Amino acid sequence: MKFTFFRFILLFSVISFLSSCLGSSNSTTVYSSSPYFSSLVFKTNDSIPALHTAVFTLEYDAALNDSVIINVDSLPYKTRVDSVYPTFTFKSTSGTKLYFQSGYKYKKDSAVVTGTDTIDFRKPIRVRNFAADGKSHRDYTVRVNVHTVDPEVYIWSKATGNLNSIDAKSQKTISINDKLFYYLNDGTNGYLYNSTDGFNWSSATVNNLPVNTSLADMIQFNGKAYVSGDGFNLYSSTNGVDWSKNSVTNFTFKSLLFVLNNQLWAVVQSVGDASYHFATSSDGTVWNMTAGTIPANFPVSDFAAVSISTPTGKSKVLVLNGFSATGTQLNNRWSSEDGAYWVDFSTENHTLDTLAVGASVISYDSKLFAFGLRTDNNKTYFKVSKDDGLTWQIPDTLRNVLPANLAPRSYQSFVVFKAKKYDNTNPEGLRNEILLSNRIFIIGGKLGSTSYSDVWTGKLNRENFLRQRAVK
Repeated sequence: MKFTFFRFILLFSVISFLSSCLGSSNSTTVYSSSPYFSSLVFKTNDSIPALHTAVFTLEYDAALNDSVIINVDSLPYKTRVDSVYPTFTFKSTSGTKLYFQSGYKYKKDSAVVTGTDTIDFRKPIRVRNFAADGKSHRDYTVRVNVHTVDPEVYIWSKATGNLNSIDAKSQKTISINDKLFYYLNDGTNGYLYNSTDGFNWSSATVNNLPVNTSLADMIQFNGKAYVSGDGFNLYSSTNGVDWSKNSVTNFTFKSLLFVLNNQLWAVVQSVGDASYHFATSSDGTVWNMTAGTIPANFPVSDFAAVSISTPTGKSKVLVLNGFSATGTQLNNRWSSEDGAYWVDFSTENHTLDTLAVGASVISYDSKLFAFGLRTDNNKTYFKVSKDDGLTWQIPDTLRNVLPANLAPRSYQSFVVFKAKKYDNTNPEGLRNEILLSNRIFIIGGKLGSTSYSDVWTGKLNRENFLRQRAVK
C-alpha cells in the first residue's frame, strides 16, 4: 500500500515538472522582411477578354535605374486597360498600395490593393508593398503594354526611284548571303546593282555571265545563285559577281524550277528523243534526269514558283502559269510535295484565272501572295492565298493595299528579304535588324515597252514588334 502511494506521488511529481517546463516555454513568431515582387495577373474580365494573356515580369529600366513590372509581350491592339482587376503576389506582404501618375509625378492619391477594385492602367502606376513585418517595403513602377498600331496592317512605300534607264530585255533580283542582287541585261550588256537593305543600292560589274540570256529562272540554292543560261550550260556564283560554267551533255536545260527537299529542280529536254523531264541535283553540279516526263500543260518558261513549308512541316511547291513546251500560254497551278505526284489546282478553283504570264509569287506570314498583271485590262493583280495556293482572294482592303502610284507591271521581282544580322547587343543594331528584316520587295518589271527599275517595299506591322510599349 505504501509502495503504491509512493509510486503515485512520484508520477504526479514528474507530470507536474513536465507541465511546468512546457508552460514556461515562450514561442516567438518571426515575420518576413521580404517585400519583393513575385507575380502580377489580371483577373478574367468579360468585357476585356484579352487581359488574361498578359504575363508580367521584372525588367530593368535604364532611365529609372530600377526594375519595373511590365508585360514584355504587348496586349493586342486596342485592348482596354482602364478597368482592370489586378492581383499582385509578393514574397510577403502586410499591405499594398497603388500611387497614380499625374504629369511626371505620382500623386499622393492612393488605393489599397484588394483585388476586387478596378484600376486604370493607361498610365504607369507606382506600387508599394509592405513586407509581413510591417516595416520593410519596396516600390515598383508598373507598366501595361498595349500595341499602339494594328499588327495585321501592311505598310507599303517606295524604297527608291528608278536605278537606271536601261531598256532591259530580262531582269531578276535574288538574295544571296544577306544581300540583294538585281541583274539586268539589254541583249548587249549585263548590269548589276546590289544592296544590303533594299533601300541603298550600288552598281557592280558582273564577270562571266552571258549578257543575252534570260534571267527569269535565276534561283538561290545553298548559298549560291544559279541560272540555266544557254541550255547546255548552267552558271553559278557564290558572291553574285563572279560566275562559273558547268556543262551537261545528255539533256538541255529549259528552266530552273524551285528548291524542294534539299534539291534543286529543273525542267530539261532529253537529247535522245526531245522529251521533257524533271532533273534534280543536290549540289548544283551532278544532275539526275527522271524517267517519267513532265505532266501535260506543265510550264517550261515564264512561270512563277514558290517553295513553302506547310503547318505540318512538310515541304511543298507551287508553280503558276507560264508557257508550255509548245509555246501555249498556260493558266495552271501545279502543286506537289515530292515532285513526283502533281495536283493541278486550276481544275478545282478558278480564283486566279485572270493572272497574266510574268507574275511573281512569294510566301510571307504563312500565306502566299501573287503579284502581276490582269489578263483583261493590264491593271495590277494582287491576291492572297491562305490554303497553300488552292484558293485566292483580294487582300483585306483595310489592311493590305498597294500604293496607288505603284505602276502596273509584269516580269518584276517579288522577294522576301531577311536582311543581315546586325549587332543586336546595342539598341541601334537591334533597331536596324528589326526594321530591315522580313521585308517584301517589288523590284523592276515591264509594261509593254516601258521598263521599270524602281524598288517598292512592304512589311507586316507585326514583324516590327519587339516591345511595343503603350507608355514610354
